Amino acid sequence: MSSNLDDCEICIICALPIEARAILAAFEVNDEKVDLKKAQGDKNSYMMGKIGSHKVVLVSMPGMGKVAAAATATTLQQSFKKIKLALLVGICGGVPEKVRLGDVIIGKQVVQYDFGRQYETGFERKTNPEDSLGRQPPEIRAFVSKLESNKENLQEKLSEHLAAILPTSGIENIKSLKDDLYPADYWHIHRSSKDCQNGSTPSETSEDANKQCQDNVYACESARDYTCEELKCDTEILDHRMRRREKPLMHFGSIASGDKVIRSATVRDEIAKKDNIIAFDMEAAGVWEYLPCVFIKSVCDYADSHKNKKWQEYAAIVAAASVKAVVAQWNTTKGGLPEYQIKNQWINNDSTKVMFQTDHVINHGTQHFQF
Repeated sequence: MSSNLDDCEICIICALPIEARAILAAFEVNDEKVDLKKAQGDKNSYMMGKIGSHKVVLVSMPGMGKVAAAATATTLQQSFKKIKLALLVGICGGVPEKVRLGDVIIGKQVVQYDFGRQYETGFERKTNPEDSLGRQPPEIRAFVSKLESNKENLQEKLSEHLAAILPTSGIENIKSLKDDLYPADYWHIHRSSKDCQNGSTPSETSEDANKQCQDNVYACESARDYTCEELKCDTEILDHRMRRREKPLMHFGSIASGDKVIRSATVRDEIAKKDNIIAFDMEAAGVWEYLPCVFIKSVCDYADSHKNKKWQEYAAIVAAASVKAVVAQWNTTKGGLPEYQIKNQWINNDSTKVMFQTDHVINHGTQHFQF
């Protein structure tokens, strides 16, 4: 594989090793021996590969969060100057009213929910247009619109790629994964006062020292380290969510992004209701305004206090399989024009006579044509 960095116009950005491993499993060609001559000062880590006919670069972030994501995005462009499509890929939290575990989220807009002012009375998010994240370039918005209009076929391709990747992924007991959801007002806490550590941990204030776990009132810090089984969370009130079908579904919508890990169903639902959010992540806000970006992540938990890591590995593989389906829809650019704009066109430079069979806007020399 050529090591010319200008040959590559698609990058895949992952925040977690589990996400990057899934992408490597999806590569049809994984060339670890490519000698990447990065730009001076570029501290990113890269792996080159191919998905279909497309040469792609995998970028592994140094950690989670908006700052790491923004630094990765800006530094990336020092070495890869012709990136036309950046895919932010991995796992995310989902809003249960809209999605199920294992489903795929393709972001159309990103809301930075933790950008605002903290007052004595509480936090107030900035919502003015100048304080909000902008829209993606027209080319990316058109591409996402194309994906959404072709969603049914895209889901079929996702299932095909998932079936091909899973046997080589090393994931065991996939059938044992359960899509269980507790009511939003049922907290992940100790059910017995004798088990609760009364909130007496070094990081807690004296006001919390004698509090005990109680639904919608208080959850001691130690409860977070236990599973639902260990805390004896009531399985009778569980919503055992049956798959609508065995195949993951794709959803297009708005993403909430911030530096907090959301582990509260109350907070989740409040943000989701206000901005019509379908998923939560920690990197999209950092990448969104620096690269032509498409958000592709799979739901691994419901962003509530019962969240755990059981679905993470499978969700990462689902996201990687989605990338294969999405990248196949991308038209590589040639000479500044996307491939789909070059087909069936002829322009006479010496006149304004034009034969063109698509309805796209093109630029040719100093002339501008619209059809």
